This record gives sequence, structure tokens and C-alpha cells, in this order.
Amino acid sequence: MPSSNGPLNGTRDKLSNSPRDRGTSPPQRAIAEFDDGQKVHLKTDPSTAEGRFHPRFDGLTGEVIGKQGAAFKVSINDNGKEKTVIAKAAHLSAQQD
Repeated sequence: MPSSNGPLNGTRDKLSNSPRDRGTSPPQRAIAEFDDGQKVHLKTDPSTAEGRFHPRFDGLTGEVIGKQGAAFKVSINDNGKEKTVIAKAAHLSAQQD
């Protein structure tokens, strides 16, 4: 049987919670607000399907450049190329200075 090459290929670890984090995510994580210019970490929350970005960008840090509906536009640097990722707040966490 041929191996799959779909968009979620190779994401077993990225899209699974540790036993301590299983179940529903805290609601305050989904309604968090970020300011323009604020640095955020991109980490997919496996418990929340909507507003998820491509798993390739999991673990990167970017800068919020605006909102698009209920989601945030985040500018990231992908090997020298500036890219914009659209993700909901459940998948973002503010960088601690």
C-alpha cells in the first residue's frame, strides 16, 4: 500500500496531546487577544480543529500583523522568506520577554 502524502502526513506527535493535556482546552486560551507587533509562538492545539495552520510551521515564532475575522495574521520567516500564517488564538501563545 502506498504511503500517504497528504497535508497531515507525519504529524502524529504534533497533533497528539500528552496524557496530562487530554480533553478540552481551557476557554481562555481560545479567546486570548494579541496586539499588532506582538511576538507569538505557533503551537497547534490538537484539541481544537478550527483555525489551525499548516503543521510545517508548528514551533515557529512570528509577529502579529493584524486580524482576519476571529483569527490573527502572523508574519513568520520560513528559511529567509517572509510568509503570513492565519491562525486562531487557541494555537498561539504570547512570547514572554
